[in-house]
Amino acid sequence: MGVEHRGILRLGYVWIGLTDLKKASRFYRETLGLLETAEDQNRVYLRCWHEAYHHSLLIEQTAENRLIEIGLEVRDAKDLDLFRERLKAKGIEVEGGEAPIKGIGRSISFRIPGGQRLRLFDSMEEVGYITGYSSPDWNVPKALRGTPAPLFLGHVGITTPKPAETIQFLQEVLDFQISEWIKSRENGAPISALLFRTTNGQDIAVFPGKEGGLHHIAFVKQDETEILNDSTFLVEDGVKIDLYGATLQSYGKTFSLHLFDPFGVRVELFSGGRFSELHPEFQPVVWEESELKKALSYYDNFLNEKFLEASL
Repeated sequence: MGVEHRGILRLGYVWIGLTDLKKASRFYRETLGLLETAEDQNRVYLRCWHEAYHHSLLIEQTAENRLIEIGLEVRDAKDLDLFRERLKAKGIEVEGGEAPIKGIGRSISFRIPGGQRLRLFDSMEEVGYITGYSSPDWNVPKALRGTPAPLFLGHVGITTPKPAETIQFLQEVLDFQISEWIKSRENGAPISALLFRTTNGQDIAVFPGKEGGLHHIAFVKQDETEILNDSTFLVEDGVKIDLYGATLQSYGKTFSLHLFDPFGVRVELFSGGRFSELHPEFQPVVWEESELKKALSYYDNFLNEKFLEASL
């Protein structure tokens, strides 16, 4: 009998609210290269071409730009019940019932100390790869060539005025482990951490900042060469690129390019990353706050302080 991987299995989706749904949908489809799975009156459901599930990015028409929710898939209803009891024991209000969005099964939602709303769900509709399952050509679909067309959602970054408390909650209540963290020069407490439930090194990244904030949404690319090529497509399309440009981001061990959508949402395209495993002897990497320049961009000898700000 195989070992059951229980608890949170993966980062499922990021749900954001933006003030112009048509403009947002056009950017993420035509400029970034995502696929539209479904839409309704005020929402569009998007996924990457190498994703088989219903969506990984959900955009809703809202009066102001904001992060609405982060979705995490668990193994089954047993895990939902387990986490519901843990959360209630911590005095955290938990909402259940029918999910308010398409494509997912049973779920519970709650707010973490950082202010973000998380939803745990036990299944997501599988719409299949656009390339199919029978001896597929693993190539970017022709309609998406000339755009970054990332492979899949990699991780999400959030901001909180209580980074240490938020990190501790994710560890103790949701069973995340730390891959890397940044130590405060004042008291030695974590001011940021990369937390994981998969082998990707990070599923949720926590940064200091405003309550309930979104720092960035990160999508996976094949390698550095693709990212450099993508940067030329993006510049040609008039997309704002972060001051660091394409760089080796030591914090997380990725080659990354950060860009901004028309609403100021920071999007990361990255390849690589530190291998991680859910094991009590897994050793996290520790960064001193004095090494932030090296941590955020190995090639640059300056600290881009705006990089640490929330984008939503």
